[in-house]
Amino acid sequence: MSDKIDLTKNRDLEYIANEVRQWLQKDNSWVKRFSDYADKICNMETTIKEIKKSFHKSPNLNLYTCISDIKNKGINIRYKGESVGYIKKDDKLKLLTVKKECFNWNKELNCDWDSPEATEFRKYFSQNIECNRQTEHNFESMLIEEFAKRNSKDKELCYIQPVRIYNELAFQMTTALKASDKEIRMATNARAGGIDILARVKHGTETNLCVIELKKDVLKDDKGADIVRAQCLAYAVFLRELLRSSCGEEWYKIFGYSGKIPEKLIINVCIAMPEGEYKPKVEPKDIKIGNDILSFKSLFFETKETITSIKTNLFSKE
Repeated sequence: MSDKIDLTKNRDLEYIANEVRQWLQKDNSWVKRFSDYADKICNMETTIKEIKKSFHKSPNLNLYTCISDIKNKGINIRYKGESVGYIKKDDKLKLLTVKKECFNWNKELNCDWDSPEATEFRKYFSQNIECNRQTEHNFESMLIEEFAKRNSKDKELCYIQPVRIYNELAFQMTTALKASDKEIRMATNARAGGIDILARVKHGTETNLCVIELKKDVLKDDKGADIVRAQCLAYAVFLRELLRSSCGEEWYKIFGYSGKIPEKLIINVCIAMPEGEYKPKVEPKDIKIGNDILSFKSLFFETKETITSIKTNLFSKE
């Protein structure tokens, strides 16, 4: 059993799923770690809801969180998907910012949320500021905002919702893996990779989890798509192992479900990218782990200031 998978040399999805699963079973110290994370999220419910209630969403600003934010009791403020500050709850709501060169923001703040300095911050980022680079974070933010719409008449894609903590905050799910730079490996705590977008997709009476790996560039061929798909698969295998672990029921509730974990889980493994000439002719065959199924999908989108169209086979039975 190797300690990493080089995706330039091996893109066999069945092999990758089995190898990643063996890593997770051989070193299961991550289970205790993620059980502790789940407890911290549960203990932060009151604070998270107080922060969201006091935030009074400003134009272009959104609240995000991940496990490291939860641990540090701070909530990330993002502008068009880019982190521009943190909001914390001590005795009062506090705003912390750092210099952000890509948006020409040069002030480091540590002030009350209702202070003149914070008002200036909110006013500045209410503008349509040009960023000097195009990032996946911007597309990620657009897709999450689009998926989160409640009115079907306003949505480009119905029957999908992003996983949000307490239905309040966009959530980037950390894993025990690192899948980037065309390789997959187990990760130390500080270098763990995160799922770009974790969503729930409704299929008739079932609602399946969907792991979305997002690329900002149009993929050119099957080789490039296979690498992204393999990275997405690794995170989906982790998610399956997490839900089948001793703390799985806690995480299932965190992901927005009220019932027990079904005997047969279906997790969509979805690559997402801007619309282009390339389209996968055929999706890979499903991968089965026990009773559970990992099913491969694709999603293509077009944008201006927001998402303008989405094409996907997420709801196809094939």
